[in-house]
Amino acid sequence: MAKILIIDDEEPILNMYKESLSQHQVLTAKNGQEGLDMAEKEAPDLILLDIIMPEVNGLDVLAKLKGNKDTAFLPIVILTNLPEEASKEKATQLGATDYLVKAENEPDKLAEKVKEILGE
Repeated sequence: MAKILIIDDEEPILNMYKESLSQHQVLTAKNGQEGLDMAEKEAPDLILLDIIMPEVNGLDVLAKLKGNKDTAFLPIVILTNLPEEASKEKATQLGATDYLVKAENEPDKLAEKVKEILGE
């Protein structure tokens, strides 16, 4: 069973995606700093990361995770409401595995993408 960390400051979003990924062990973090700490402690197989969050934004979280030898290898999918043109290039440069817009990715579609990335 894969371990997935979802980092997002919106509780309804966390719950919705957690339920759609229930066949996995799903961990959640409500802000960037909590997500960084949890990623280092829990060693997830995949991270779903929002961009706009309090304390540490998602792009900063991505940069810190990719700059840490213990987490640099983790697949990290940006899952945000920002349109692609706003941040996709920056996220890709920082090492994001994929960039998904929440409004375009219903929970079932996200679950399929997660399976694809994890090779299931």
